[in-house]
Amino acid sequence: MNGALRSAARGAAGMTSGDRRGTLLRLLFAIALLEVALWAPLPVGVLFGVGALWYIIRQVHKAASNARSLGLELSGLMRESWLLGATMGLALTMLAVAYFTGSLHRLWGLRHPWFAVAIYTGWCFVQEFMLQCFCLRMLRSLVSRASSMLLSGVVFAVAHLPNPSLTFVTFFAGVAFTAIYASRKNLYVVALIHAVLGLTLAVSAPDAWFHQLRVGRHFLQGSSTVAASVDPTR
Repeated sequence: MNGALRSAARGAAGMTSGDRRGTLLRLLFAIALLEVALWAPLPVGVLFGVGALWYIIRQVHKAASNARSLGLELSGLMRESWLLGATMGLALTMLAVAYFTGSLHRLWGLRHPWFAVAIYTGWCFVQEFMLQCFCLRMLRSLVSRASSMLLSGVVFAVAHLPNPSLTFVTFFAGVAFTAIYASRKNLYVVALIHAVLGLTLAVSAPDAWFHQLRVGRHFLQGSSTVAASVDPTR
């Protein structure tokens, strides 16, 4: 267990019932803000999303001793290059399978998707910051290490409702991302793994399975359509 989680564990041992209740309420309040952001119409949703992120940043800033304790040091990226390499290998395998089975398609139907790739990668970092630096820390102060990882998976899956396939997959992904963060202590590595696998899934899985990775109210807004397929003969 890394130093930050050890400190959380020691803190949990000395928490009173009132402290635990306060921690749980702060966690549930942040999750509620995020759910409203996912389900409300765009102007309101953006407002609640920004509010949720601001609240989480404030809570993390109060609790964190330094950037290193949050895994925000870029120096660790090279040390974990093998993990990023393994992720790229998995992604290439998924793409190859999709290519030869005919399910490979454009990213969200975009002809020039690079801006969307950059936005999605940044969003993955934000998601992992909220999950690892806030939710995991809160959960670790309430329950055991193993339970906190499982509950992190639950929180991550809930954020992807009501997309059934994506909710199922993101439970296991959330547990895996949390396990990697807990052992490697580098948020950038986890965010990059999240981004690579998420983008790969978006272009390789049949659209009917994951519905363009839509969640919240966007999942309910009409049927999903398969983006323009990649023609293997070209």
